[in-house]
Amino acid sequence: MNASANSRVLDKSISMTPCPGTVTSSAALHYNHGAGERVRRSDREIDEYWSAVVTEEPVSDHLKILIREDLKRAWHFQREAEFLQITKLRWASTDSVRIVLKDAVGKVKPRKLAYLCNKPTAFYWLQSAQWTGASGQRNQTPTIIFAAIYEKWIRCHNTQPNIEYGHFFANPVRITSIGPSTVRGVIDAHRSLCAQASRLINQAKGRADNIIEQHPSSSQHYSLLPLYHSIVVIIDRFDSSDTEPESDGHVSLCKIGERQTVLIARTGMEEGLSAPISLESLKSQSLPLERSDVAPEDTDVVRVSLAAAVEYIVSLEMREGLANSKEKHEPSIDISLCPCIPQSFTSSEVDDSAEAWADVFMEEAEKHGYDNILDTWESIRRVRAGQIGETFREFKPWPIGNIWKW
Repeated sequence: MNASANSRVLDKSISMTPCPGTVTSSAALHYNHGAGERVRRSDREIDEYWSAVVTEEPVSDHLKILIREDLKRAWHFQREAEFLQITKLRWASTDSVRIVLKDAVGKVKPRKLAYLCNKPTAFYWLQSAQWTGASGQRNQTPTIIFAAIYEKWIRCHNTQPNIEYGHFFANPVRITSIGPSTVRGVIDAHRSLCAQASRLINQAKGRADNIIEQHPSSSQHYSLLPLYHSIVVIIDRFDSSDTEPESDGHVSLCKIGERQTVLIARTGMEEGLSAPISLESLKSQSLPLERSDVAPEDTDVVRVSLAAAVEYIVSLEMREGLANSKEKHEPSIDISLCPCIPQSFTSSEVDDSAEAWADVFMEEAEKHGYDNILDTWESIRRVRAGQIGETFREFKPWPIGNIWKW
């Protein structure tokens, strides 16, 4: 999502000459689309119309306020889109960017320590839930599971989750054919991974940032959460029948989350928690375990829908967050997610904030024209379209898959 300097300044040879017969000024828009004359247009027609509009300058102070607010929204949206792409890569790519269990204990390399930090749990892929790849081995973890998790996680946080420094519902751990295949085996392996990660952090005198950033750091953005030690989520089967498109040609991620099942297991490691973990609240949502390695009466393991698992883990994390709220501050901004400001725009250093980012683009638009800077070109049209009830290039989550819907 980090745009280059060239992408921010519009080439005047492209565009700013509207199509014949459609030219209008922004001052005339409200008149041309009064309540008595308004006609509902298709998305394509709306895009073509507003793309042809020429902005009359100077822009009013009131409109400037609205544009600045829209630019701030754009800053947040671009950060969230960048976070989604990075997180998707960790879940759906090769083993080089995730933890892999090749034996009973696993290995946490320093470069992968960040994957475990700032997560309330880990998500273990048993071999039985993986797809067969081109090599003939089960080593594919279907992206649609991540998509369903992400959809539910976003909803649990009212579309405003903490995305700073790799924070997410869980990190994926793929188990190979020679790794553990039982729930007990996964729990033991998880405890081993946590112990290894803790040793790495202790060797750095408690500063995980020193290892992750690969240089001495005074910051403390990364930590191995107590909750991470305490609970795991395991997917032991994949129901491909639930991925069939609906009548509109799309697969509902919400329905995937409701129908796909996973196991939640306590590890017995609860040091540092505000209260013990109980799976009793999931009893009404639990399904038959259908595991020969787990006794039906076992209270430390439960099978629930993927959606219920995400909701439960989020609730535990919120519980722990509230219990430790006196010790915590507002999360620092992860600058790696921030959209860049073209170097040609300013010679001075700009704070990594929505306000500073918006101010820079407003300043450049005042110098060069609102229609000559890509971000303000889109923003002013988005604002004016919204004033008459139309949507122009609105902020929408990037599709994780072409036929999946939120």
